[in-house]
Amino acid sequence: MLSSGLKEKVFSFLQKYGDKGFIVLKTALSIAKDPNIDHKLGDFSFKHLVLKLNSMGFSYNPVNLIRILEKEFGLIEKTYSSSNQTWWRFKDIDAVEEAVYSENDVEKVEDPKIRLIAVKYRSLEPAEIYAFLQKTLIKPSLTPADKAKFRSMVFNEIDQLVKLVDEMYNYEEFFEYEISFIKEIFKLAEKLSRRIENEHLRGFRGRQTISQEDILRDDHRGHS
Repeated sequence: MLSSGLKEKVFSFLQKYGDKGFIVLKTALSIAKDPNIDHKLGDFSFKHLVLKLNSMGFSYNPVNLIRILEKEFGLIEKTYSSSNQTWWRFKDIDAVEEAVYSENDVEKVEDPKIRLIAVKYRSLEPAEIYAFLQKTLIKPSLTPADKAKFRSMVFNEIDQLVKLVDEMYNYEEFFEYEISFIKEIFKLAEKLSRRIENEHLRGFRGRQTISQEDILRDDHRGHS
């Protein structure tokens, strides 16, 4: 049974640190539950956490959030530390997992409209969209395949997510975190679209300059 005190700590952490806090906490839980990882030193290590976040396309350093989870909220405790690795364990992993995955208690709501919104949201795999956008934004150059995938995503998954926000606002008390996460996705999509536009404009101006040079060259030959 999830104690109200621990539940409030989890939701307080998520409210204060938003999408980054949510992703770090969920990722730490997934490492703790991974049967292919040796957990004799703890539920998760800093190295595992960073590698997992990077593989998902999240490039930020989780060290501050881990310290906050341990020192400020008391949800985890350090179990091992050496020069090359540090491990933590959840003080009550089942309770934390229940709080994180409770979708603000959406699963317990009888209203089928609210539950359908949650189903729609999960079916669009927003974390995968977020990861793709972050990973693509840090690429030194974009391939035609990157642009095609982004274009398809904008007109399909991202378009559907934005439409979902209007439905979520009718039940904002249940979908506070989801609305925030969709807004973050949209910000990344805007950044990527501006980058694509700027690259296109640079290429267009370059071709325009070459064309003008050719015209001047041909004009000079005509008068020689």
